[in-house]
Amino acid sequence: MSPEREEEQVMKTESSSTAPALLALMKLKGIGRRGALKIVHNTIRDIPFSDHREALSSWLSRRDTGVSKSEFADIWASGLEQLNRNRESGIRVFSFHDEGYPKRLRGIPDPPALLFVKGKTEGLYSAESLAIIGTRKPTRHGEKAARESARATVEKGFVIVSGLARGCDTHAHEGCLEAGGRGVAVLAHGPDRVYPAANRDLANRLVEQGGCLVSEYPAGSKPARSAFVERDRVQSGLSDAVLVIETGARGGSMHTVRFARDQKRPIACIDYANRPSPPDKAEGNRKLIENGDASPIPDGGALARFLGGIKPPKDGESPVEKREDAARRAQLSLTFPE
Repeated sequence: MSPEREEEQVMKTESSSTAPALLALMKLKGIGRRGALKIVHNTIRDIPFSDHREALSSWLSRRDTGVSKSEFADIWASGLEQLNRNRESGIRVFSFHDEGYPKRLRGIPDPPALLFVKGKTEGLYSAESLAIIGTRKPTRHGEKAARESARATVEKGFVIVSGLARGCDTHAHEGCLEAGGRGVAVLAHGPDRVYPAANRDLANRLVEQGGCLVSEYPAGSKPARSAFVERDRVQSGLSDAVLVIETGARGGSMHTVRFARDQKRPIACIDYANRPSPPDKAEGNRKLIENGDASPIPDGGALARFLGGIKPPKDGESPVEKREDAARRAQLSLTFPE
C-alpha cells in the first residue's frame, strides 16, 4: 500500500481510537485479545494516534518477536482496510478505550477488545438489561415462557439481550419485538451475516425496531466453534441479570451461567418444580435452583419481583420507594402457559 493510500485510511479512522492497534496486535500469533489490551494499555494508550504504529513496531522489535517493521506495517495497513470496510458497510467499531464502549462490558474479567455493531447502539447503554437464554430445542412450554418473559420484561423498561440462536433465543427476541421493545443480539461471527440463516428476517426486524447486532468479530468473520462459547460471556456482560428458560445439566446455556457468576450477575431460572413431568431439557434449571445459584421463577409475579430487585433506582428515588415499586410490580400477573 502506498503511503498516500495508507494516510487516507488513517484519516477515515477516528483519531482517538485504539481499534487499529488492537486489531493489528490480535492478528499476530500468540497475542490474543488479553495480550493486545495489555500491550496497548502499557504502550500507546496516552500517545497520539499518529504515533501508534511506530510505537508498537518498536515494542515488538525490542522483544524479539520475529515481526519486522515492514511486516507489521503490512499487518497494520490490512487492519485499517478491514476497519474501514466495516464502517463503510454501516457497522460501528468501538475499541475498549473508546468513549462509546459499553460500561457494563468494561468491567467484566475478559472484555472484548473490539466491538462491531450493526444497528442502533442505544440498547448497549440502557438503564436496565436482561439476558434471556436457553436450549435450541425447547419444549412448547419453554417456547411460550421465553416469549412471555421477554414481553413482560420489555414492559418493565428492560432491553432484551440474547444470542439469535434457534429455540429460546428466537422466542425471546420475538417476544421482545411483539412488546415493541429493543433487542440486542450477540453474534459469534461478523455482524454482516446471520447464523442460523432462518433468523435472518428476525435479525432485520430487530435492527429496524431500534435494536442492534453485536460482535467482537469484524464483518467477514465466519462462525467458529470456540466463538460461540466466547459469545456467551458478552451476552451476560451486556446484561444486569440472566434468565434461563430451559437448559440441560450440560447444555450450552450453562456457559453463559458460568460467565454470569464470574461477572456477579444475578441469575434466575424458570421453575418447573410444580409441573407433572419436568422435562430433561430443564434439568439444569432444577440443579441451579436447588444449589442456590439461581432464583426460581414459577410465574409472572416471581419474574416481576426478580426484575424489581435488579432494576436500579431512578434519579432521586429512595431505596424505600424502590422496594414499594418492586412490591407493586410483583402484583402484576403473568401466567406462563401450560
